[in-house]
Amino acid sequence: MFIISPFFVLCSTLVLFVVFIVYFYRQKIDFQRANEKLQTQIDAQELFLNELQSSQKILNKQLSDLNENVKTQNTENEQVSKQFEHRVKAIQQENISQKELLVQLKNQQPQDKLYSRAFKLVELGADIDEVVRECDIPLAEAEMLMSVHRNKTTPS
Repeated sequence: MFIISPFFVLCSTLVLFVVFIVYFYRQKIDFQRANEKLQTQIDAQELFLNELQSSQKILNKQLSDLNENVKTQNTENEQVSKQFEHRVKAIQQENISQKELLVQLKNQQPQDKLYSRAFKLVELGADIDEVVRECDIPLAEAEMLMSVHRNKTTPS
């Protein structure tokens, strides 16, 4: 039979105790390392979060500035559009006036054109025979045009 001595039990107990202490000490060190690693990760996450928040503030500011620019450009575009509308209306009115004048000129009697041409020739210094021949008007009317022209050019 085998008898266990008290010294052996004491030594065995002591060895077991030392093994447990070493084991728990290593567990504590591993836990501390894991804790430090987690703390480093938390710190990195907080830093990343701060950077994201800073970037978000910058982007919000840029977005706000862009919105202001768009509002300003829209206002300017509306003003330019109103000016163009006004100009188009003015040009349309002028176009209508010119069309009316053109219609009036087309409807003007051919005789009026001849007399206008005859008077122009008289103003340019043409003689009576040339006016009668060029404008195909009677001699008496050509003399009357010459007389009117002389009365206009001579001071009273």
